[in-house]
Amino acid sequence: MLTTRSINFIDNLRIYLLTSGKNENEVKEVTEELRDHLIESEKHGKSIDEIIEGTPEDCMDSIKLEMKTDYTSIVKNMPIYFLGVMAYFIMGPAIREEFELNMFQVIGFPIISAIGLLIYIFLLQKSSKNQYSSKKFFLLGMIAGASVTALFILLLLGSNFFVEPFYKASPIGTSVIIVICIAIFISLAFWSKTFSAIWVPALLFIPDYFYRFLNVKEETIVMISMASFVLIFIFMMLSLLISHRLSKAKI
Repeated sequence: MLTTRSINFIDNLRIYLLTSGKNENEVKEVTEELRDHLIESEKHGKSIDEIIEGTPEDCMDSIKLEMKTDYTSIVKNMPIYFLGVMAYFIMGPAIREEFELNMFQVIGFPIISAIGLLIYIFLLQKSSKNQYSSKKFFLLGMIAGASVTALFILLLLGSNFFVEPFYKASPIGTSVIIVICIAIFISLAFWSKTFSAIWVPALLFIPDYFYRFLNVKEETIVMISMASFVLIFIFMMLSLLISHRLSKAKI
C-alpha cells in the first residue's frame, strides 16, 4: 500500500498532466508506472522524497516536458466545452420564454467562456502542482465558479442596457432551443461518462419549469431554487467523496 502522500502526488500529477493537454491514455500509463515504482520503493523503506528527483513540483514539470501535447484531443474537446456552457446559460431563459440575443452577448459569450476555461485550468494546475488541501481547493473553486458565473450574469443582464436584441425566440424557436439544450446535456453525459451532466441541469432548471408551466407564487419559486442549489451542492460533495475513495481503493 502506498502512503497518503504518494497517493496524493499521483492524483495531483494526473490532474496536472490532463489539464496541460496531455493524452489521457498516456497519462494513465505514466501514473500507473509511477505507482508501481513507488510501491516497490516504499517496500524497501524509501520515502517519496528519495524516489523523485527534486521537489514534487519539479518532478511534475519534468514529466510534463517529456510528454507530447495532444492537440487533436484539445481541438475535439473545445466545441464540447463551449456547447455545454452555452446550454447551461440559455436553457433557463428558453424555458421562461425570455430567450433573446444581442451583439454584446454574441461577442462576449465566447470571450467569457474562454476566460472561464483558463481560470479553471489555472486553478487545477496550481492546486495539483502545489498540493493544495481539499479545503483550500474547494474555497478557491467556489471563488472561481462565482466569479465566472457573475461575469455571465453581467453579460446577459447588463448588455440589455446598451443594445437592443436582434433576435427574440418565438414559441417554436423556444421549443427548438430547449430540445437542443437537452440533447447537449445528454451528449455531455455520454462524453464524460457521468450522469451529473444530466441531473445537475435538471435540478438547476426545476424553478424555471415551475415558473413557466405552473401557477406558483414567487416565494415558492425562490424556495425551490434554494433547495435545488442545496441538492446540487450535496450531490457534488458526495461525488467528490466517492471519487476520492475509489481512487484510493484502486491504488
